[in-house]
Amino acid sequence: MKRKILGWILVIGLGGLWLASMILPPAAPAIQPAVISTATPEGTPVPELSLTLTANRLAKPVMSSPPTQADKGAEYYWFVCLPCHGDKGQGLTDEWRTVYGPEEMNCWQSGCHGKRHPPEGFELPHIVPPVLGATALGRFNNAEELHHVIATSMPWYRPSYMTAEQSWQVTAYLLRQQGIMPPNVTLNEGNTPIFRLRTQAPAVEEERPVTAAIIGLLVVGVVGIVWHYRKRAER
Repeated sequence: MKRKILGWILVIGLGGLWLASMILPPAAPAIQPAVISTATPEGTPVPELSLTLTANRLAKPVMSSPPTQADKGAEYYWFVCLPCHGDKGQGLTDEWRTVYGPEEMNCWQSGCHGKRHPPEGFELPHIVPPVLGATALGRFNNAEELHHVIATSMPWYRPSYMTAEQSWQVTAYLLRQQGIMPPNVTLNEGNTPIFRLRTQAPAVEEERPVTAAIIGLLVVGVVGIVWHYRKRAER
């Protein structure tokens, strides 16, 4: 008789455990910062940079012969993008502005790039984001999204200044500097989705089992107490 009672209690308890696991909401995944994926298609090794570093941070980059798509992008970056985004893609940091010299480093004050700039000038943002570095491009899922932003909104002061070919070249340069694009690859509409710039945040294991077990044990206890007092009342 006691075994039968214990068997029923066990069945009811397992049922309560299952019910609790079904009705409890899943735990929310933890928010992870976007990170740059350095994986290349089909395991292609990360290439060595072909640009020659020079002591002068404002010097024109030295390209290979014949220049690659990324080499041409490096030259365009130096000519147009470097003043705002930095020689290392670090953005318009205080350190980078010191390279300009005392007369140009605070050009907002002189008026050439302030709110009251002359017609041939433009207002320069005080904050310019980095475009190179561990998490600089993490807001983009892949190179396709990065290229779209470059082609439609850069340079900031005159988006129509860049040609379609130059937008591909600059995108290729940034990917190469990040170690994402292998050599001898020409970037185009067909292969930009391949190059990932953001990885999915790992899912966090659900915390339901422990809570469900506790609720199940409570159900077992309540059922056992109710059954016990009911039997006593029948006597």
